[in-house]
Amino acid sequence: MRKGPILLVDDEPVVLQVHAAAVKHFGFETIIADTAEQAIGYVRSYRPAMVISDVQMPGDGGFDFVSNLDRAGLKTMPIVFLTGYNDIDIVREGLRAGGDDFIIKGGSIELLRNRIAFWMASGFGELPTEVRRRARSEANAEVGDAIENVEHHLEISQTTLNQVKERMAAELENVPSSYGKRLVERICFLGRLSKITLEESRGFGDLIRFPDYVHMVNQSLDLPWSSEVWPLFKRFDDWSCDTRFVLAGMEPLKQFFEYEWYTEGLE
Repeated sequence: MRKGPILLVDDEPVVLQVHAAAVKHFGFETIIADTAEQAIGYVRSYRPAMVISDVQMPGDGGFDFVSNLDRAGLKTMPIVFLTGYNDIDIVREGLRAGGDDFIIKGGSIELLRNRIAFWMASGFGELPTEVRRRARSEANAEVGDAIENVEHHLEISQTTLNQVKERMAAELENVPSSYGKRLVERICFLGRLSKITLEESRGFGDLIRFPDYVHMVNQSLDLPWSSEVWPLFKRFDDWSCDTRFVLAGMEPLKQFFEYEWYTEGLE
């Protein structure tokens, strides 16, 4: 569970009040800013665990706010963008600015509650760097009129979720019951789960929901150590920079000492 307040950034007082109620539903402290400039000051002072920001605001908008956070080295938390535009350009520019999630205004407040619950409890601190790059590439490749409902693309795909779970479950049947008791095998498990999730993802929406798929599949497999994997999510980008993590993802699951790259060593 991430600790710290949640910063809400919006120039509409009524919207802020509704969103503050959603945050308080989980017992988190709320900080409210009605301009991007004020929000940056609050980030410096309070180091929030999560930021929920409107995109369209007078002066600097949400994209400028998050870009400035990133340049200042202050982007250490998940950023959820709120927008009234169900538009692929919002996704393109939001990912470029450093956003990790998107909510189209006008929907159920339950969606906002779900996104707060996920980012505060899953372990992921942001959209992984390589996944963000892939999501931007997929979004940039979309022809404007071909995407009429961005919100639909951001929904969890049960098909994708089932495919990833089925593939992981099949591979787990071929490893001994002791598999995963060692931390190194859990890291290899995460590498493989990540690779399969990327292979089964279809388009920018699935890639933006990559953390959700990884988290949900890990939980649904009901492994004895599933609840202990979330600390690995917190350092996902660190693991993904390790060649051994990448190589483990390329092969079906096996005990750690059976990997060829381990027995022969890395050159």
